[in-house]
Amino acid sequence: MHTVFKARRAPAARAALAALGTAGLTWLVPTRARGLSSEEPPGKKKAAQSSKDELWHPSWVEATGERTIAQRLGAGAQEGEKMELFTSWFCPFAQRAWIALEEKGVDYSYVEINPYEVDPQLPGGYTKKQLPIEVKKAMYPDFVQSSPRGLVPAVADPNGDKVWESLHVVQYVDERFDYPPYFLPKGDPLKRAHVRIWSDFVTERMQKNFYMLLMDQDPEKQATAKGAFFTECRTFAKAMSTDGPYFLGKEISMVDIALFPFWQRFLWVGSHYRGLVMPDDAEFRRLQSWWEACSERAAFKNTLVCRPRLISSYSQYSRNEGTSDYAKNLQSSLSGAKKP
Repeated sequence: MHTVFKARRAPAARAALAALGTAGLTWLVPTRARGLSSEEPPGKKKAAQSSKDELWHPSWVEATGERTIAQRLGAGAQEGEKMELFTSWFCPFAQRAWIALEEKGVDYSYVEINPYEVDPQLPGGYTKKQLPIEVKKAMYPDFVQSSPRGLVPAVADPNGDKVWESLHVVQYVDERFDYPPYFLPKGDPLKRAHVRIWSDFVTERMQKNFYMLLMDQDPEKQATAKGAFFTECRTFAKAMSTDGPYFLGKEISMVDIALFPFWQRFLWVGSHYRGLVMPDDAEFRRLQSWWEACSERAAFKNTLVCRPRLISSYSQYSRNEGTSDYAKNLQSSLSGAKKP
């Protein structure tokens, strides 16, 4: 049942892999986790996942996130006895699902997915040049079965459930493991609605303005995006409870999980590539206290990877060279084109 990538491989997948190999491109194919191809072309280099890998940059030091990955990578996957998290270490959306599983104390298996080409000339081999879906199907068959568009995150439960999209995964984990902490408050429909509203606000307003700032190459447009980003941050802060450090006050919720990976990038990536400095006012001090409280939670801390490594993975976004679906959508916004 768990044997994958045999002669049943689709002709389109075979052709895609052949074309990719002919072009001299490389990709990451970890072989010890269930659902990944065991056929790695000889001589191909893989993107660095740990300090033991050839393309690991000497300036990087493994952090808590890398240590968590090492403990969870492929654990129990051969038997299919644990929930599998299909994820990419650098993706903020995937980090949401990762945090949710850590918060619930789920015994899960971490399956690293590299959806991009590998360039050995770049630090870690990381690029933002997206692989075609047929190549993803060939390399990661179980992953694409769990996420039909080939996007992280996704989870595969031993009971047969497969869920994708970050906030959907967070809600699934919350209900599947029906014990505290609850990401959506029990018995309060209005509060649950507010949690969903503000989680969407993070995705649709805050992070999009930040990525506009990061990707736009025009200084004037960068300034406009930064102003819009600060406005959205203040709007969010004013909606936060004053009864405790988290969005709802004393209890963690999906809103905190939704924002944390992006706030990490606002602080680390934004300051590095755009000199972003958060204002010193009441709203941003509230957000700073929130960040400090979340950062001290073990579940959140367990997903924090090496800071220079994460920053390096965003270099192509900072030059507006990404080719992922997400990058293309933002590029359409930057050029003033209407989304289809």
